[in-house]
Amino acid sequence: MKSGDEVTRRVPVELAGFTDLFRDLEEYVVSLDRVLSRIGAGEDPHILLEYVVEFGLPARLARARGFVGDALESVIGADALEAVAEQVEGYRG
Repeated sequence: MKSGDEVTRRVPVELAGFTDLFRDLEEYVVSLDRVLSRIGAGEDPHILLEYVVEFGLPARLARARGFVGDALESVIGADALEAVAEQVEGYRG
């Protein structure tokens, strides 16, 4: 897919799902900012793990990825979506 196509193509999404996704993202941004600020001020970094576990972030993020992935796959196809997924860089432990 050419970069110009990426800018002009539209992806149909369910409004309720998109609203839920935005609400979750808003929570993550605000909460992570607060948690990291507290850690920066000297609080035990364990509070980050507590937030992640207590609020079920892994499952909620997986659900969000599925929602976005399904919408993208319907437009760009499974192979193109897989190519996007292969570009991910993340924690390698």
